[in-house]
Amino acid sequence: NMPVFERTGHEADDLIATLARAGERHGWEVVIVTGAKDLSQIVSERIHIFDPGKDRWLAPADVEAQWGVPVARLTQAMALIGDTSDNIPGVPGVGIKTAAKLIQQFGDLENLLAHADRIAQPALRKTLSDPESARLARLSLQLVTVDEQVPLTFDPDALRRRVPDREALRALLTEMEFASELRDLERMPPELLPADLSPAGTNGGSLPPEAAPGGSSPPEAAPGGSSPFGGRAGGGSGMLPGMAPEAIPVPPTEAAPRYRAVIFEAEWQSFLAALRAQECFALDTETTGLDPALAELVGLSFSWQGGEACYIPVGHVAAAVPDGQLSRDRVLAELKPLLEDPQIRKSGQNLRFEYAMLRRYGITLAGIDRDTMLISGLLHGSARRHNLDALALAELGRQTILFKDVTGVGKKQITFDRVPLAQAVPYACEDAEIAWLLAEKMAPQLAAIPSVERLYRTIELPLIPVLGEMELAGALVDREALQTLSDTFNARRGVLTEQIYAVSGEPFNINSTQQLGEILFGKMGIKGGKRTKTGFSTDVDVLTRLAEEGHELPGLVLEYRTLAKLQSTYTDALAERIDPASGRIHTSFNQSATLTGRLSSSEPNLQNIPIRRPEGRAIRAAFVAPPGCVLLSADYSQIELRLLAHMGDIPRLKHAFEQGLDIHAATAAELFGGDPTRVDPESRRLAKTINFGLIYGMSPYGLAKRLKIPVGEAFSYMDLYFQRYHGVKAHMERTIGLAREQGYVETLGGRRCYVADIDQTNRTLRELAERTAINAPLQGSAADLIKLAMIRLHRALREARLESRLILQVHDELVLEVPEAELEIAQALTREAMEQAMTLSVPLRVDMGIGKNWAEAH
Repeated sequence: NMPVFERTGHEADDLIATLARAGERHGWEVVIVTGAKDLSQIVSERIHIFDPGKDRWLAPADVEAQWGVPVARLTQAMALIGDTSDNIPGVPGVGIKTAAKLIQQFGDLENLLAHADRIAQPALRKTLSDPESARLARLSLQLVTVDEQVPLTFDPDALRRRVPDREALRALLTEMEFASELRDLERMPPELLPADLSPAGTNGGSLPPEAAPGGSSPPEAAPGGSSPFGGRAGGGSGMLPGMAPEAIPVPPTEAAPRYRAVIFEAEWQSFLAALRAQECFALDTETTGLDPALAELVGLSFSWQGGEACYIPVGHVAAAVPDGQLSRDRVLAELKPLLEDPQIRKSGQNLRFEYAMLRRYGITLAGIDRDTMLISGLLHGSARRHNLDALALAELGRQTILFKDVTGVGKKQITFDRVPLAQAVPYACEDAEIAWLLAEKMAPQLAAIPSVERLYRTIELPLIPVLGEMELAGALVDREALQTLSDTFNARRGVLTEQIYAVSGEPFNINSTQQLGEILFGKMGIKGGKRTKTGFSTDVDVLTRLAEEGHELPGLVLEYRTLAKLQSTYTDALAERIDPASGRIHTSFNQSATLTGRLSSSEPNLQNIPIRRPEGRAIRAAFVAPPGCVLLSADYSQIELRLLAHMGDIPRLKHAFEQGLDIHAATAAELFGGDPTRVDPESRRLAKTINFGLIYGMSPYGLAKRLKIPVGEAFSYMDLYFQRYHGVKAHMERTIGLAREQGYVETLGGRRCYVADIDQTNRTLRELAERTAINAPLQGSAADLIKLAMIRLHRALREARLESRLILQVHDELVLEVPEAELEIAQALTREAMEQAMTLSVPLRVDMGIGKNWAEAH
């Protein structure tokens, strides 16, 4: 319920200045709260500035003391000074003191320029006599002068302070996950709001006396940072005026949930009987860590109705459970029939973790039905977070107990097995109860969109056990190979360090962007440096550009940085993640982390190893097969281009795939002529870049930059591409239109990929959204496809009773660990599962490789 003013084509400063002047004419005392200096030009006896960053007030005298000229002449001085942060050129060599002296002497800019020959300093006289300097000064005057005459409706009554719209505020705070502010809002009953605030939509109430028309002049600013209008500058309690802390009662809460621990025999028998009577329940596990392959089970919690839950501790240390706990083996043995019963439906948050955790203890969780994290991901995409705390706040308006609240943080953090039962019970029970309530609320939301529910039932749910088994299996890693690589990278970085020092002429901290910037653009005088707030920019784009221009030092630094990142991210980090007992690394696969549904890998991330570099391939070579086994890599060939041919119904693309042609060679022949079987490597490279660039919505400018060709040539290539592959452009335009019309695009599996900013007036954001709209259905359909393939392959391997197993998934590639005796059948099953996962109008093709390590296999 605060008024908002906006006007296309004007900056915020213009609107603020216009409103301030209107208030001044109305007889009000006006405060502009800003740290920007531009608005100093409208300070007057009734308009003051409060700068919260520096905790200071600016009246006309303060402005004159700061700039050396009165407010009326401030813009004249500012035009001479300029402002690099706002791209206002000013006059070279003129600072605040010089500008003040010039304006004091000549009165204004035009008089100064007309009589520049009278300036005492020769260099300054020459500069201001130059027509280009005069042009820049006049341009700067236009740029620094705020517009005080923006057409706005000024209605004093509409500006009165009003009671907040509590429901709108609650919705906003919930969406933004402002938990503490939400608590404050709930603690603030409407009757305690100040009496001088009128309800929304009315004109009642009164303005403070100082702001009323004809009010008294503001008193002088008092020492200690007080406002010239009375009252304190800054600080405050965060409450509305007139509210004392003690006046805020806590409203009565709903009945406290009934959470209980199950630690005695009678309680256990009663709990088991109740659980056996349920057709559906929510469960959650508490463990000593987040890696199910390494963590120990500490306890299990269950809930099947709101307000009630039970926690069964089975792995706490003795000090945490003074009355004891039931045997873990016995609890799991008696729960096993219920947890493995597919007829009893299970709900939970991220049940993949529960599946993997229980599998470690010999229980194969079945009947997985409602996974609230997956449902939220499908319904809302990247519009919100999908962890339990965020979902509880968004869906239920509940602030949950945080993990850190019971375990602590940093050096004092303890594992959950050491959390006393008094704190463990409410935390663990709440997890299960919240999961139950979320499932009850969100399942109908999912059912309301049949295509998305079908995706959930046919792809996302069946994938849970597949990923759980893969996480438990892990990948065998040669620790010695990683150590050798790390030593090699260290040695190469040492050589590079000496070369960098030799070229720069002095030793410096290569990891310091500030020191590197000063060397490149200061000492060495390389042109094209761009200053930031902390010094010269030396990011990868800057260094790459300089290296391409022939400068030696940037190329050496890029190589140094690459090796440092490979070492810290992979060779050193991966070695630390190896399970000492099995020699394996267990990554975590995330189903709800991306817009398109593509699986991501974390802790550690195995999907971003840069395999185009020999160092990246060497890292992959450290992932090995155990004795008697090989690694089998199966990779979809050019899957997104095949999907483009199918989804866009592109005849020439379809024909090329049906004929089994090299699609990039075929595209090169289409664009440049000739026989597709005799295309030269450079033409194929150009065609490949164009093929994949179009999938990602690349503009002609982006294509020109990628190919290092003139923009006009890039335009020609793209026009020719669209002519030869008729239907591609129409498909792209149709897809963007759908995104604009409905706010999302869809994959072949029915996934909705929500596209923000598609109607943005900001061209950069809008074009990024359009590129996302073009690519998301292709990348998302590829994700649907490989997930279906994983489900089919996992099932086929089990039905054939093979020991072969999936261990990794990287985008369009699956990696299996295969006993040598099973290789032939495993290859056949893998090809069938992947190539028959979907029926498209073009054939799916899978490339396979075999090796003793991952690099050999792929």
